[in-house]
Amino acid sequence: MINKSVESQAREYVYDVKNCASEFGQSTLEGWEFSLVTDVEKTKIEKNYYPTVSAHPAQEALFELFRLVKSKLLLPLSNLENSFDANSLSHKNVTYLIAFNPKFHR
Repeated sequence: MINKSVESQAREYVYDVKNCASEFGQSTLEGWEFSLVTDVEKTKIEKNYYPTVSAHPAQEALFELFRLVKSKLLLPLSNLENSFDANSLSHKNVTYLIAFNPKFHR
């Protein structure tokens, strides 16, 4: 996803998540979780759940991508998610946006 605008990345990601849900017999994204995670957390989620859809945008675009994806899916942002900031020390290791449904264990 190099050299793409954050808006186009968000559209592509939403399309991929909806397509994935449809392939697994879900007409909606009900129950899916969207999280910003580190490399280790991503690996753990991928080992425990299938399917997953992840994105690895540039660090400076990660939080904006997360907000746009949730907006396009009409999902509310929690207070914690609203306060996400790329410069926050607690979020420095976060590098992926991942979507998964906790009902689908491997």
